[in-house]
Amino acid sequence: MIREFSLAARIVSILVLPAIALSQTQGRSTVQNRSDLDTTGATASFGPKQSANSASDTERLSAESKGALESHRWPEAAAALEKLAKLNPKVAEVHANLGLAYYFEGRPSQALASFERALKLKPGISQAEVMVGICEAELGRNKEAIALLAPAFRKPSDPEIGRLIGLHLLHSYTHLKQSDKAITTGEELLKRYPDDPEILFHVSRAYADRSYELMSTLMHSAPDSAWVYYANAQVQESLARFDIARHEYENVLKRQPAMPGVHYRLGRVILLGSPRTPESIEEATRAFEQELANDPHNADAEYELGEINREQGNYNLALDHFSRAVAEQPDFVEARIGLGRTLLKEGQTAEAVRHLKEAVRLDAENKVPHVLLANAYRALGDPVAARAEMDAYQKLNQTETFKRVPAAGAPTVQQIDP
Repeated sequence: MIREFSLAARIVSILVLPAIALSQTQGRSTVQNRSDLDTTGATASFGPKQSANSASDTERLSAESKGALESHRWPEAAAALEKLAKLNPKVAEVHANLGLAYYFEGRPSQALASFERALKLKPGISQAEVMVGICEAELGRNKEAIALLAPAFRKPSDPEIGRLIGLHLLHSYTHLKQSDKAITTGEELLKRYPDDPEILFHVSRAYADRSYELMSTLMHSAPDSAWVYYANAQVQESLARFDIARHEYENVLKRQPAMPGVHYRLGRVILLGSPRTPESIEEATRAFEQELANDPHNADAEYELGEINREQGNYNLALDHFSRAVAEQPDFVEARIGLGRTLLKEGQTAEAVRHLKEAVRLDAENKVPHVLLANAYRALGDPVAARAEMDAYQKLNQTETFKRVPAAGAPTVQQIDP
């Protein structure tokens, strides 16, 4: 399950019993907790029959367990705390820390018993309550876990502990098939920790699980509907099986000839799955034109027709299509770039600069508009601005860590001319 060793120090700092000192009071030894936290009542007494050896063992085991916990040597911590718990069975913090050692050792059942014992002795240890909920989640007792974790997640005592609570809460909701609550929890996790890779993974999986449930219901309730074929077409397209995707999109259109977006998607898989021959380009063109006949406001179809005409040197037609795409969708980066580079071909350099600069503003990590802007500034006789754009391009080249993979159905990506 989700066992965050990086959070151990934070939890230890809350639960740990730092040292147990011995003081001689009226002929008996008293074990006292020296934590900065409120540990009122965290004492253990040795009666007259207990030997000095017991007190010495307590002091030694306290120091050993403290060191082992702080350095995350969980088996050593557990062994020392087990002995300490036998010597001091009524000290709640000892049981809480034993639970912590068991938990990070991967023993949630034993951890749960220790945390529950600690809470029975001292109900006010709030982090022990949280750890009970986390252990319940790992043991599959999801209803019990949610009862404890849901309120704790709303107002966690610490951001890092809130992260651990949220991940287990998401896990419990998912296992109970409470998809709406799982997704709500996932969105809150994303809001709090937007770049956390583990959270991104688990939340995406929650959405995938929900998507699978919905698609299973769709296929069961309407197995021959256009929507089933549409869903399968998108899956095949995402797997780059463009011939199969094309066949599935055609099945959609047999059932609903005017379904919005489908002619556009058909045109895209024709371009992606076939060599760029006059015949395939003509087929794709017809699909994009049909999309616009069904939906005159489809910016993606306008853009694709603009790009086809630009590649064929039909710059006036390309400008018309790119301009309409930008008018319909002003934040359409690829259309801005296509419009800008076509304006450059037509000698309308100042107007090209305006659109290319807007493309940079919209997508600061896109390298293509920087190269085109450098060409534009050279044409305008501004070598300083041209150099700045090339420097920006080189910087992006050096810092790029992964290649962008367009999503299924995404429009043609503008490229730098060789």
